[in-house]
Amino acid sequence: MLHSSEGTTYSDRGEQAILQGDSEIAEAWFDQAAEYWKQAIALSPGNYIEAHNWLKITRRFE
Repeated sequence: MLHSSEGTTYSDRGEQAILQGDSEIAEAWFDQAAEYWKQAIALSPGNYIEAHNWLKITRRFE
C-alpha cells in the first residue's frame, strides 16, 4: 500500500543530501520519490497535485 509520507520522505532525503553537498545521492533519492509519486498518481489521478507539479518541474514526469 502506498503512503503519501513515503514520497515526501524520499524527497526530503534528497534535499538533505543536497545540503550535505552530495548531488549524486540527492538524485537517487529524487528518483525514488518520482517513482513513488508516479505510482500514487496512477492509482489516484485526481490526487497528489503538488507531487504532479513537482514531477513536471523536475522533468521526471513521463
